[in-house]
Amino acid sequence: MQLLYTTIFILITIGFLLTSACGNQNNKSVQTAHNQEVTKKMKKETPPEQLQKAKEILQTVSEAAITSIDAKAKYRVFCIACHGPKGDLNFNNATDLTQSTIGLEESIAQIYHGKGMMTPFKGIMKDKEIVAVAKYIEKLRK
Repeated sequence: MQLLYTTIFILITIGFLLTSACGNQNNKSVQTAHNQEVTKKMKKETPPEQLQKAKEILQTVSEAAITSIDAKAKYRVFCIACHGPKGDLNFNNATDLTQSTIGLEESIAQIYHGKGMMTPFKGIMKDKEIVAVAKYIEKLRK
């Protein structure tokens, strides 16, 4: 399992390095404005069945299980390539997590089921890890 996490981390890091080398800092404001426009077009309400699943996950995961997870480390492995270390990278039209206003249940639903181009993490992360990451993301908000 550790080998799987290491492999995923290496692939994400290589992809991030390759794609970040293609841009320049002068173009960042144009890219951000474009990303925000595309994000607005992609925003859709989370389907009720996905929110229901998120509620079920939240009810079945204990606070002790959540606190036993190193959520920051999980975020670094699975989320940093698109959202960045502070949550505001906006790579590949990823949502700026520092500006996000969604609730915990919707965040869990999006991590579990994916949204837009985001990978669904069901089967990749355990439910308690998904909840821990969702709670960590709340801390990134400004």
